[in-house]
Amino acid sequence: MLDSSLTFNEHINSLTSSLMSSLCQISRVKHLFPKDVRLIITNALVFSKLFHCSTVWSGTTKQNIKKLQLIQNFAALILTGVRKYDSITQALKGLGRISVEKQLFLRNMAMIFKCVNGLEPSYLSQKISTRSQVHG
Repeated sequence: MLDSSLTFNEHINSLTSSLMSSLCQISRVKHLFPKDVRLIITNALVFSKLFHCSTVWSGTTKQNIKKLQLIQNFAALILTGVRKYDSITQALKGLGRISVEKQLFLRNMAMIFKCVNGLEPSYLSQKISTRSQVHG
């Protein structure tokens, strides 16, 4: 939940702390579950929260995006069993994940496409006007 009293930095710090805690708990019991179950658990507990407010975060700093990327990398380590100092890029590709920065960009482009084509959420329809509505 995005609290209006928190800044982006405080919100992302709070979120990454919470997600890191969840990932540490998953890491402790990862040997009990097969990979497909770990993937479901991680998607439900981590990635759903990680990208919930991603449209809002697209304007945040590179430092905050790096924090989110570190969470995604740690989740990939847990899911794939890659060692800590090995390259994470192949593990992310194997899971079908792209970098957080690219994912934020793609989500923004999808929202722009929806707005241009009249498919935007109701809370945005009142704030956005297309060029054809402004100019005859």
